[in-house]
Amino acid sequence: MEKIGFVGTGAMGSALLSRLKLANVTAVSFDIAPKAQESARAEGAQTLNSAKQVAQASTIIDVVVRTDQEVIDCMLGANGVVEGAAPGSLVLLHSTIRPTTTKKIAQAAADKRVNVIDACMTAVPSAVRQGGLTFLVGGHKAFFDRAKPHLMNMAKDAVHMGPLGCGNVTKLFKNMVTASEALVVYEALQIAKAGGIGYKAALDLMQKTKSANILERWETRFQLSGSEMTFNPGTNLYDKDLPLAAEVGKALGAEIPVVAALAALGIKLNGGKVSI
Repeated sequence: MEKIGFVGTGAMGSALLSRLKLANVTAVSFDIAPKAQESARAEGAQTLNSAKQVAQASTIIDVVVRTDQEVIDCMLGANGVVEGAAPGSLVLLHSTIRPTTTKKIAQAAADKRVNVIDACMTAVPSAVRQGGLTFLVGGHKAFFDRAKPHLMNMAKDAVHMGPLGCGNVTKLFKNMVTASEALVVYEALQIAKAGGIGYKAALDLMQKTKSANILERWETRFQLSGSEMTFNPGTNLYDKDLPLAAEVGKALGAEIPVVAALAALGIKLNGGKVSI
């Protein structure tokens, strides 16, 4: 039976521990913050004094810290995971970090025959506690298969996305879409305001007339053939309406760098054709 250890028990780490508690799985843990240590104990974890001690007591180690540097420090630093992990241990990097960081850590860990995969997370802590998490995993399929029963104690799904680093890339492009949508709406509101339309009226109108999410009908825009993709611009949007929105917004004095860049990309994907 796998022995579970956690390094990082802040909001996300303690939420994961809450799922393990529901599954009657015990864990050991460490966090540099005393408050996070208290949160871990509240979720039934035994708290230890270092990441090294967690690794020494575990066969699967979940690393749930925030930044690239924090991952490097707790994995490769003094009293870190790699220092304490036994050969054959499996480390799951849950942080949203660069794939190059994941590969750097995996290479260093391999010197001690410690295995590493990236297992990024797609939910906020409240959703994790409710069982709404999906893990996006990169790494050897055999390591994914080993980790999956543990991951499924904490989530509704775990998806193997490809080689090491693919979980990182998937999490980043997914979050990029979410973040970009809000920025596009922000710039739409700048155009509305510059044209004499109030923010609330513009938001209400966009909500009432919104189209289905592109991901619900992606076949209309993205045509796949093997590993290749063709963008289908359709009519009006990319040769006319988007460039026109950028032109009018600029003429009204709105600051819309995202829309201007998107209009240029739309024209490019439309073969350089413009109909305004």
